[in-house]
Amino acid sequence: MLAVGSAVFLFSNIVERSGDDSLHSVRLTWRGYSPILVLSSAFSIVICWILSIYSAITLEIQMSLVAMVIGVLYIGAGRGFLLLVLETLMYLMFGSGSGAIDFLVHSGVLLYPAAALCSPLFLRSSIRQKRFITALLILLSAALTMLAAGLRMRLHNLDTMTWWVILFIVGAAIVAGSYSIQAIERIMERKQLNQQMLNLSNRVITEAEKLRQIMNVAPMMITSIDADGQITAINENALQILRRSVPDITRETALGINLLQLDVKTITSGLQQTIDIIRRLPEEQHVHNELMRLEYGTFYISIAPIHQLPDHSLTGTVIIAQDITEVERLRNELSHVEQLSLVGKMAASITHEIRNPMAVVRGFLQLMREKSPSSLDHYYLIVMDELDRANSIINDFLSLAQNRIVEKQLYSLHSIIEELLPLLWADANLRGQSITFIPGQNVPRLDLNSKEIKQLILNLARNGMEAMEDKGELVIETEATASEVIMRIRDTGPGIPQEKLDKLFEPFYTTKSKGTGLGLSLCLSIVERHQGRIVVDSVEGEGTTFSVIFSHAFGSKETEPEEPS
Repeated sequence: MLAVGSAVFLFSNIVERSGDDSLHSVRLTWRGYSPILVLSSAFSIVICWILSIYSAITLEIQMSLVAMVIGVLYIGAGRGFLLLVLETLMYLMFGSGSGAIDFLVHSGVLLYPAAALCSPLFLRSSIRQKRFITALLILLSAALTMLAAGLRMRLHNLDTMTWWVILFIVGAAIVAGSYSIQAIERIMERKQLNQQMLNLSNRVITEAEKLRQIMNVAPMMITSIDADGQITAINENALQILRRSVPDITRETALGINLLQLDVKTITSGLQQTIDIIRRLPEEQHVHNELMRLEYGTFYISIAPIHQLPDHSLTGTVIIAQDITEVERLRNELSHVEQLSLVGKMAASITHEIRNPMAVVRGFLQLMREKSPSSLDHYYLIVMDELDRANSIINDFLSLAQNRIVEKQLYSLHSIIEELLPLLWADANLRGQSITFIPGQNVPRLDLNSKEIKQLILNLARNGMEAMEDKGELVIETEATASEVIMRIRDTGPGIPQEKLDKLFEPFYTTKSKGTGLGLSLCLSIVERHQGRIVVDSVEGEGTTFSVIFSHAFGSKETEPEEPS
């Protein structure tokens, strides 16, 4: 019995020490545990035959057949044939029987086919059924042994004591087989449980890693803390915000920080507000949604408690913040659009109501000037200049409000600029300034509305001339790249302070004492109708450059090389 059990002992030790948890099914496979079971069954067969040499019983019931039967049942006919070969060799070496009958019975040749046929059914059965099948095969082996002894006429020579010993050996073989089956199944169940635990652990690790990656790519700041305030998880966006209070923090060191114990003097106002809400959560027990406008952006923050089932006790807090600075900027731009809409409504309502009376007033002023003394001419000129200025403001209102689809044609940008140069030179001469036009090479024709582009150039050029002192220089320059045409209007004025650059194109914003704040808004509207953009570069004390950038992806490839003027 111990010799039969040695197979289980060896099998268990090899399996446990191998650390191989790749069991895919209840059936042992050659790539899985079959080699181990072949080895352990072979070891048991050899031990049983060695012990049989010292047996005092004349009619041997070979226990080695139990080990062979169990091995064949588990590993099938093909691989179990190795055990049959080993059993046969052991019989030839140590067997005491003689003749063909003893060879067939004690070498397992007759028992092997029965075990091989039972193997598929055995592997699909429950533990109890497996033990029953094994017991039947052991009884079959005993029956074959008795049959062989009967054929040799040896049974009548056995006394009662020997019969009891034989029955005891058969029972012991059944018990040993049952124990071996029970032990192997327990080992396999344990290995399966270990494999399931390993798979579950791997799934947990995989899901945790997946969750970490999702947190990192999410366009939000996500942080979770436990009930004591210590950070348990944090994504990269939240880490960037936390670095404003703790500059040298890393993901590893962040997991050891207790938010509730941070020094009040070192944290930002936004983090302080968040900590105050977290401290109130145990009493309030509801989700807090806050809009925080901080010096580095605007954030929508949700702070929610984490409860543990089934008692719903508070185990932590999750903080989710979304940067809505860009949304706020778009909201401000929408406000500007609404202002432009208001300008359009105002322009539509005042066009006919004001321009016609103003034309009548100006006509009568000219008539009164002709009949008045010359000493009053400068008063009339002042009044008419102011009327002209009011009319110009109305024109700007109308131009800005008419956000319509303009008719475009293929024009040379250089031709438009050259048409305006005499007018610009005249304005510059009156101011004691100079204008330089530097046309670029290979500038293609563009889809333009010449009237609007002239208005754009006049507005930007006159703004530059008004910004410069006497003897200033205004440079108009063009350049063609692979996909764009750039027109730069550069002055040598005092420049624009950085804090004013962001507001230049807002309606009604102006730095001039008599400006309306509509000139640059009108320029931006014209450029946008031409699918372009304006970039402003300014250095205080050196000057300002307005770069108007047009795309010529859909324009003409025809170019007109021109000489610098």
